[in-house]
Amino acid sequence: MNSFIVKNNIDKNYLNKYSLYPKKIHAGIFMLCVKGNAVVSINLRQHNVKENDFIVLLPDSIAHVLSLSDDVLFYYVGVSKEHLTNLDFIKSTINIYPIMIDHPVLPMDAPIAQLYKEGYLLLNKASALSKNCISHNKELIVALLTIILQGTTELYAQHKEWVNCQHNRTYELSRKFIQLVIDNYKEQHKVSFYATQLNVSLPHFSTTVKKSVGMTPLEFISSVITMDAKARLKSTDMSVKEIAFTLGFSNLSFFNKYFRQHTGMTPQEFRKSLIDHRTNNSSDELED
Repeated sequence: MNSFIVKNNIDKNYLNKYSLYPKKIHAGIFMLCVKGNAVVSINLRQHNVKENDFIVLLPDSIAHVLSLSDDVLFYYVGVSKEHLTNLDFIKSTINIYPIMIDHPVLPMDAPIAQLYKEGYLLLNKASALSKNCISHNKELIVALLTIILQGTTELYAQHKEWVNCQHNRTYELSRKFIQLVIDNYKEQHKVSFYATQLNVSLPHFSTTVKKSVGMTPLEFISSVITMDAKARLKSTDMSVKEIAFTLGFSNLSFFNKYFRQHTGMTPQEFRKSLIDHRTNNSSDELED
């Protein structure tokens, strides 16, 4: 697996394949919108993205493309979790890491965005040169990548309203809850587990999360589980039984009822609807 990937031609056709289902991101992804606009869901929160906006998807984020303008275009760099650690990114951003999680879309002024565009283009050229395995080209890539990441950290730090909000108890509790769910939803489905981990009473926990996230803790946990199930039904050949066990359901019948309760269809019906959708699209392409 490559430690990083650089692209400067991420358009609607490329992004459409991520619009059918949510996806858990295992690497760090840093994208600059250079044209058009998009609506995306990141960790179950909807965000409007426009030209000159910078998207930060930290490892283990859950992302879903909801809509795209026809002319949308992104510059993109993906960095493996291991490489981010080697770059000391997580360590150097420890104070604002929670802010990046809560505010994954960073608006930029046009002059700053232009600097980032030039940085991406240089990074893309250096990446092409690195295929020759010349060591100084790889060092150049690391240097350019470090500049972009450090610059992003500084831009976040300038948003004092985000930094000040970090100290709010409601914000902090909700942020920790979201991270706990992302880390544990395959094994822990009960709200009581998360309340205990956060050392708060169930009534206070439910009220606080509902106020901050817009969903009850149980609704949030169910949304994450359902998103993962949809992703596996769409993108893997795993049987429904295997998916159920992977997501912590020991009873297949209960998983089927759970999935239907939250989506309106059984896992089998959902998978069939995706196959029918692909078949119809292929027929349309042949007719064109």
